[in-house]
Amino acid sequence: MNAAELLDLYEYNKWAHLRTLESAVELPHDQYEREVGGSFVSLRATLQHLLATEVVWLSRWEGHSLGEAPDYAGMVDVPALSRMWHLFWHRQSSFIRSLADDELSRPIGIRTRTGIETVQALSDTMLHVVNHSTYHRGQAATQVRMLGGTARSTDYFIYCLTRGVEVDKPASY
Repeated sequence: MNAAELLDLYEYNKWAHLRTLESAVELPHDQYEREVGGSFVSLRATLQHLLATEVVWLSRWEGHSLGEAPDYAGMVDVPALSRMWHLFWHRQSSFIRSLADDELSRPIGIRTRTGIETVQALSDTMLHVVNHSTYHRGQAATQVRMLGGTARSTDYFIYCLTRGVEVDKPASY
């Protein structure tokens, strides 16, 4: 994978996050906070985790092996969280756009809060972030449906079909 392909993958990731946020904002606030279970007890907790994790990984790519540990507890509604995402995307996009192909093999020092210490190639960690986000967006889609909302499709296939053209139809599967 080269830098241009990673940039497109992150454009997809952003597109999919935006669609997930659009589904969440349509829910009443009490539903957004309602405990429904899953890896995270509520849709709010799931979406906050998605943002926090991407912030941690970007911080690692920038040279901080433990990564920032943001707390989004104060982001009590989807519009507030969306504003934080938009600020973050500017920073993330600037980092990704600055990468040259030869930098993708650069080793990244990683220390997790659970005690894992390792080194991985930048490209591997970048692929991990998109994969991790896809996993939790799937959970968020399930939570949206459980709460009576309509989850938008976030499939990469749909992204490829609709680049530049927005599709508002709910997922049919």
